[in-house]
Amino acid sequence: MIDATIKKALRTIIFTQCLGITSMILLSNGFMLAYLARLGIPGYRILFLLSLSPLIGMLLILPMAYIADRHGKKKIGAIGLIISIIGYLMLPLAGFSSSAPGKWIGLGLLIYAMGITINSSSWFALLSPIIPEEIRGRFFGKLRMTFRTVGLLFSLGIICLLRLYPDLLLFQLILFIATLLLAARFFFYIQIPELEPDPSPNVTLMEALRTVLRIPHYPPFCSYLFLLSLCVGATPWLFGLLQKEVLGFSDSQLVLMGNLLGAGAIFGFYIGGKMVDSFSTKPVFLTGHLSFAGVLFLLVLRDFIPLPSIYTVGLLSFLFGTVQGAHGIAASSEMLALIPKENKSLSTGLSIALISAGIAFSGLLSGQILKLNLLRTEWLLLRRTLSAYDTLLLGSGVMIVLLSVTLSLVPSVLGIRSQWAPQNR
Repeated sequence: MIDATIKKALRTIIFTQCLGITSMILLSNGFMLAYLARLGIPGYRILFLLSLSPLIGMLLILPMAYIADRHGKKKIGAIGLIISIIGYLMLPLAGFSSSAPGKWIGLGLLIYAMGITINSSSWFALLSPIIPEEIRGRFFGKLRMTFRTVGLLFSLGIICLLRLYPDLLLFQLILFIATLLLAARFFFYIQIPELEPDPSPNVTLMEALRTVLRIPHYPPFCSYLFLLSLCVGATPWLFGLLQKEVLGFSDSQLVLMGNLLGAGAIFGFYIGGKMVDSFSTKPVFLTGHLSFAGVLFLLVLRDFIPLPSIYTVGLLSFLFGTVQGAHGIAASSEMLALIPKENKSLSTGLSIALISAGIAFSGLLSGQILKLNLLRTEWLLLRRTLSAYDTLLLGSGVMIVLLSVTLSLVPSVLGIRSQWAPQNR
């Protein structure tokens, strides 16, 4: 049985994420990519702008997590939310700039990324004492299924609107609505109880970080997350650019593909939550790792699949989202099982920083390769014409296969028992 106070807190957490997902989903479902393209921003610069959020996360997450451990997780998180609202508001306003909208978009994304990083630096540490260990996998599955479903419904509404009114003003209106919902998230966030309000010992950042790096099996696990993120971090953006610039998808079709990616993630959350609580994280990591590569290879070979491209790409987007969702549940559960009670924000911040670094470097590297024209814009594979985006996706798939050996860095894959164990139900 779960205490009534804890049940209320769990519901508040779900509402908080449901209100915040709309702002995040617009950055990943093809909407922002379409908006930036409407403003005349080239593909390589779009990759740079979309990489700003993980780049800032990589740089700020650890110092902000250190501050949160010592001055209050919820207090620091609330400040971050306010900053993110200010930054996000600049995105629709940038569309009114006739001279340099890209610079205003970049500044808005930079401020938003700073705020989200400050907020997320203590998010898992704030949740850790609230979520009972025996339902951890299922709750994360339910949480992510719920807020991604809200995001999916929001995106479906966007598709209908873009088909009826494909105007720049509509893009700005949708971004403004997402800003209002992000502001509403603040009022739910401050209602989440902070069950561990006592500050961590007053040590320097480097001393605290050395303590975190001595956590058994945790640094190698974080290294695995970094390497995997480096391989797959830019793939959703490359999916979008491939659809927009090579396959000729419309704005509404682009958002539809992003929705299928999100729908797959919802399905993956359900599967991942069930598998983690019943069988541990090991089978999820083992199957998920190679499944990432399989989907990327199939996307490159899409012309050999006897279906229209929109159906093939839609199906593969759904499958990629499924793998991503299930793998994310396993990663969150494994992380919370490994971290100790001290320096929780800094401990979780380490994994978030390395994931953000992997995604940022993946996007920036892909963008620079495209900017410098290091790849052929067109090439043949068994008489089928492919693009530079296909080359990047194929390279990512090959690297994932080669990095299968890094699964030995995951404690559960090696059979190492941590603080948490599956409940077999």
